[in-house]
Amino acid sequence: MKRRIGKPLFMAAVLALTALSVGSAGLLAAAVMIILLLIVSAVSVRWAASTLTVRCALADTTLTREQSTELRATVRHRCPLPVAPVGLFVSDLPGYPERLISLKGRRGSDSYTMGLMAAHVGVFRMGVRSCIVSDPFGFFTVERETPEATAVLTILPRTFDVEKLKFAPADTGLGTMATAREDASDPMDVRAWQRGDSLKKVHWKLSARRRTLLTRRFEEPALPEVLVLLDCTRPERGIYEGTVADALLETAASVFAVQEKENCELRLPLWGSHPTELTLRMGLPLALERLAQVDFSVTEGFDRELIDAARRVRQIGAAVVITSRLTGRLLDPLIMLRRQGPAVRLYLVTVNPDREDWQPLIARLQRVGIEVCSVMPPGGNTPPFDPESYFRNR
Repeated sequence: MKRRIGKPLFMAAVLALTALSVGSAGLLAAAVMIILLLIVSAVSVRWAASTLTVRCALADTTLTREQSTELRATVRHRCPLPVAPVGLFVSDLPGYPERLISLKGRRGSDSYTMGLMAAHVGVFRMGVRSCIVSDPFGFFTVERETPEATAVLTILPRTFDVEKLKFAPADTGLGTMATAREDASDPMDVRAWQRGDSLKKVHWKLSARRRTLLTRRFEEPALPEVLVLLDCTRPERGIYEGTVADALLETAASVFAVQEKENCELRLPLWGSHPTELTLRMGLPLALERLAQVDFSVTEGFDRELIDAARRVRQIGAAVVITSRLTGRLLDPLIMLRRQGPAVRLYLVTVNPDREDWQPLIARLQRVGIEVCSVMPPGGNTPPFDPESYFRNR
């Protein structure tokens, strides 16, 4: 409890000393009133703080970036004595500073509704961090932590249109897969003959033995797989750090959404504090939730992930690499990945796609057949923010 009672105590002492010196009952009564006022103020603040309950609720717990919602905070206490309006320290979304809100009413129950805009992708715990209770004169102030008055808000990445992936001419694309299904060299099982079945597929010996036409069933070869490698290391520090992270996640989400419409398998491994691997079987809604959990806590190692991917490309028809950095350490693994056979598309997320130090590296990648695309992070329509707070809240 913070106390500001020096001046009133000094005034009460002066009044009491003066009253005793001149024999004034009125001055003595005034001194006693000041002492009683301090006692009542201390009791009221303690009472209100000990019985204080705070509840927070979000109108929507899951949003897509740049959507809006409302946070409603309800405060109650059971102190009948007068206290000042309760103050709320609201931990807002990254991009907006924490704010102190003073409720208007002095009664035992009050509420506040605040509008929020989902500025950045992530999973954030937000709400009332603490409450301030004080008496009407400001003599005593108590700040009480309220960890229970928070709610979890998940902000999903948005998707945008990206071009369909191009498979390398040598790999098994969708057209050759249809022909491969007609290969009779790998029988798997038999079934009853149906109208339209090729006579080449009829199992004549078994059909004669069972006296019914039976057709061979063949194991269909696996469809070409798309490997998406997202750089989960923290982007370069700066004022665009959070928006670059958003663009990385939204690019991965967009590639996932496009491939969901195609007849191809997809793998998107994620690293960090919530490691997982996304596949098309999850569906886009669940994939967006998993992408929102990426906290970019990895400090290094994306080049090693590229090297490992280059060693395991037998079933990969195309590879997509999404990163915000381009260095010599990434160049050789990318070239090695392309020379193993699959088509490679590189998405460079940057606010400055014309960087002079990147141009020779991009030209070298393009010479070996790697498709290089630049993605501009969202920025112009978002307010200033603290990058440290952004990644700390994630």
